[in-house]
Amino acid sequence: MMTKRVGWAVGLCLAAAMAQPALAQEQGPKPAVTAKSAMASSSNPTVTKAMVEVMKKGGTALDAVLTAIPMQTVIEPQMVTLAGGVSILYYDAKSHQYYYLDAELDHTKDAIVGAGWTQYTGGGERLPETSGKRIGVPGTVAGMKAAADRFGTLKWADYFAPAIKLADEGYPMYSFLYGELADAALGRLSAYPSGREEYLPNGYAPPVGTIVKHPRLAQAMRRVAAEGPSYIYSGEWAQHFIDAVHRTGGGITAEELAAYKPRWETPLRSTYHGYEIISAPPPSTAGTLISMVLNVLEPYDLKARPHYSQSVESLETIRRAFGFAETATDEFVRDPLSYNVPTDLLLSKDYAKMLSAQAAASMPKLAAAADASGSGLELAASFAEHDRHSTDTDHIVAVDAQGNMASVTHSVYGSTFATGLVVDGIAMNSGNNFPGNTAGPGRRVISPFPPTMVAKDGQPWLTIGSPGLSSRAVALTLINLLGYGMPLEQAVDAPRFQGSQVGVPMAIESRVSQTVRDELKTRYGVNVRPTTPYNWHFGSIQAIERNPDGTLTGVADPRRAGLAAGY
Repeated sequence: MMTKRVGWAVGLCLAAAMAQPALAQEQGPKPAVTAKSAMASSSNPTVTKAMVEVMKKGGTALDAVLTAIPMQTVIEPQMVTLAGGVSILYYDAKSHQYYYLDAELDHTKDAIVGAGWTQYTGGGERLPETSGKRIGVPGTVAGMKAAADRFGTLKWADYFAPAIKLADEGYPMYSFLYGELADAALGRLSAYPSGREEYLPNGYAPPVGTIVKHPRLAQAMRRVAAEGPSYIYSGEWAQHFIDAVHRTGGGITAEELAAYKPRWETPLRSTYHGYEIISAPPPSTAGTLISMVLNVLEPYDLKARPHYSQSVESLETIRRAFGFAETATDEFVRDPLSYNVPTDLLLSKDYAKMLSAQAAASMPKLAAAADASGSGLELAASFAEHDRHSTDTDHIVAVDAQGNMASVTHSVYGSTFATGLVVDGIAMNSGNNFPGNTAGPGRRVISPFPPTMVAKDGQPWLTIGSPGLSSRAVALTLINLLGYGMPLEQAVDAPRFQGSQVGVPMAIESRVSQTVRDELKTRYGVNVRPTTPYNWHFGSIQAIERNPDGTLTGVADPRRAGLAAGY
């Protein structure tokens, strides 16, 4: 095990960020940035700057992301929580190996799996959004400790010091968070006194510019920093957590909480036009979905075709590739502890060629498409119901001066602010109704967490990931980057869509031309729901690539409030 660095002053790596309270934290275009030695990208500028400070002081990419995780629970509480789950893809430059850590939620034995997924299950029990039955066994803190013990170079408490400082001293309310608070205040944040006290202290969402503090969360993080994961899994907080979940309808037990274990797994690998794709293995659907989409599209010379935003034929080809991949992942991706997942078959090139041929041979005739039911154009997409390929989440990436790379997804799961319940400053998750098993081995939730890397000429070249559309957003970005040959910034900026399976309306950013959107209906019978030009539900790609001269280029998605920065 590496020797832990000692003597880091509490909060030093936040000093530069907190000295600039007016940091922009909004949506909008963000040009790519270049750095010589190290780079970080997250969905919040304060977090990104703190990650860079960690690496400037000698910390690794893993140290940077482990510092970011608790910080994001303070400044992006709608998306993440210490009582959530995390997955980490890590490239260790010393061993030249890729490692994947699954510390996502476990289902409780009383979970009602799929209660929020009626578009896939065809019905079933519907849970109130505030129900304790939505709360699964958390993995974030245990996952942080497992990663720190194996690859970290800092003391455990150092990972929490910047977050504690941020929670104590506060940050200016920004419009992106304000909008989420105002929306959730109408339901789940009004349901429990603990949620109201934490997020609506005066009975309403704090106005933009107001300094927001989280003293209860700061105290909880002090306990985690001092006592380690035991505070969460068997200590005082664990008992308060179990009692609170039971009072709100859930049935999590002390045994389930104490038995939680992070899992080191072998990353999933595939290739696309000579690039190697390294991504999340089952029970995440992401690696399988991303690889299948790229495999199905590999026979097509995308560079010789018009871009999908300007060509209905190109868009329909890509839409069908997603449809095949999503159908297969929904059917076959399970927890390998409980099922034999046919990963080799799903990712085989021969299987992909068959699907490509099937897609080409099954294009509908014009007359048949024109007779399809529905108006073809619907006014707006509704995102009140999350599907299994989407979740409220944060993604962070980092590359350090030694060449280590990290790609990390962590989440509150399901809906923003989860159920609205807060225990001793720590918010809940709402992922217990995600697909998966509730009994026996393999009770991990089936999620779309997509930490991904790309190797070029055998060397790590790109680290990437996204919340929201998660694996869909990553796949579309790689299509633009590797397939169409776009620069990274343009590949992230390009329009996105969702809704690729039969009978599912297609929600699409309105930067796709009107002609293409109209022809989707008239030629292929696809009902279209146009959205805003940059829809924040469609992901927040955070990505870093290594340039031929060894420098790094970082990007943050214009759809959310992120920042890429380095030195």
